[in-house]
Amino acid sequence: MMHSINILYDYQAFEMQTHGGVSRCFAELYQRLPKEITAQIGVVEINNIYLQLLGFRKPGSLYNSFIKEGHFWGKDVLFKLYYNFYYHNYSQWDHWPQHNKNYSIKLLEQQTFDIFHPTFFDDYFLKYLGKKPFVITVHDMIPELFPQYYPRDNFQIVKKKILLPKATHIIAVSETTKKDIIRLTDIPEEKITVIYHGASTRPYTESAQSLFDFPYILYVGDRDLYKNFGLFCRDCLPILKKYRELNIVCTGKPFTPQELEYFQEKGVENRFVHIFVTTNQMMFDLYHKAEVFVYPSAYEGFGIPILEAYKAGCLVMLNKASCFPEIAGNAATYFHMDEKSSDFADMFEQLYNLPDSDKKLLLQQQAERLKLFSWQNSAKQLAKVYEEICS
Repeated sequence: MMHSINILYDYQAFEMQTHGGVSRCFAELYQRLPKEITAQIGVVEINNIYLQLLGFRKPGSLYNSFIKEGHFWGKDVLFKLYYNFYYHNYSQWDHWPQHNKNYSIKLLEQQTFDIFHPTFFDDYFLKYLGKKPFVITVHDMIPELFPQYYPRDNFQIVKKKILLPKATHIIAVSETTKKDIIRLTDIPEEKITVIYHGASTRPYTESAQSLFDFPYILYVGDRDLYKNFGLFCRDCLPILKKYRELNIVCTGKPFTPQELEYFQEKGVENRFVHIFVTTNQMMFDLYHKAEVFVYPSAYEGFGIPILEAYKAGCLVMLNKASCFPEIAGNAATYFHMDEKSSDFADMFEQLYNLPDSDKKLLLQQQAERLKLFSWQNSAKQLAKVYEEICS
């Protein structure tokens, strides 16, 4: 019987994101590791929704309970003094304590873990690591692949160059990402293991009330840089002209002034609708009621929204690029979209006018494909990597 292995994760991804793919990945894996693996996250209090669901304290909890509940004169100064001195940050005595980073460093210094697994690329931990091994996860190589959008001194580019050669092992979230790592860094293939993201096992039940009273095409997430949102808008214009009942619903940040100006210029300002998503139920309802979810991005490391759409029973259209065919297999409709050409409108036309029986068959293929992606299996694969390092 194998002895217990102690894993230490740090704070980085959870402090960077209130929600999002990177922090969600670590939270899902953390809670599903087999019993032979003991894991700890270097977080004291956090605004990340995934860790809050696991019982981690919200920001301000330490301050509120410091000395006595509530605020009193001088409490701020005493709080900063106490915690900065507690973490030996004497030169930072008048700064608000960096609780999570300080706590991660404290755990690193204690050296009670077997493997350290940072959740992003800050190399602060190297001087505290000693001779302990560390594993690092690469979700994509987007900054390296798109130099037109990212400067050469981009944080990720610089820190990956430092950390990837030093890492004991590297986790890639797709074969596409693994190949990109090898091609761009000369890291040997045997040092990299592919572990896919999983899908939530929580059952989805449709809400009684619809969010919209019109049919719509759904666009999810960020809309800048390599995401091809501008090309998507361009290619939707003939669709919106032909199908007056259809609108485009977008999540993420509010439309920019430039986007609003473009919609108005093209006479479709009332056809592009933005919505803030506040709950998982709301997100899955958006997928479920959509005519189709479209992912036009030029590149993704994995693409969790594909699995979300599958789970919600939403037809999926993907740009035939990067890892999309690897993840979606035959359970999606593919199109080609770039600056020079696109067949998106034609492929949408075919899908939108498919008989219901054919659409049902596509949804069945999606449901079958979804079974290949399990956070439980991903956690087992990750545990195997840890075990091999410790053996």
